[in-house]
Amino acid sequence: MSNGSVLKGLGIGVLMTVGGVMAGVITMTAVIGGVILLGIGLVQLVWIGPAYFHYRRAGEVETAKGLLIAAGLVFLLNASCWGVVMSGMIRIGG
Repeated sequence: MSNGSVLKGLGIGVLMTVGGVMAGVITMTAVIGGVILLGIGLVQLVWIGPAYFHYRRAGEVETAKGLLIAAGLVFLLNASCWGVVMSGMIRIGG
């Protein structure tokens, strides 16, 4: 039985996140598009959570770890970008 691969999990996590961003861009006219794009670090739980539990139940614990690593990286990148914006280092909208 295979334990999966961390790289496989990272790849799946990145692809799922890119898909989520694309869904946010497509639905930007609706309020949900803004929520997806502005809070991608937290909203990704909607798609990473079920995938994590699926791979965990299937016995691919390394793949599940890769998914969590990808989600953590996206969360930290989003939080750091929001930190820069909120600190006033970058002015948005004028």
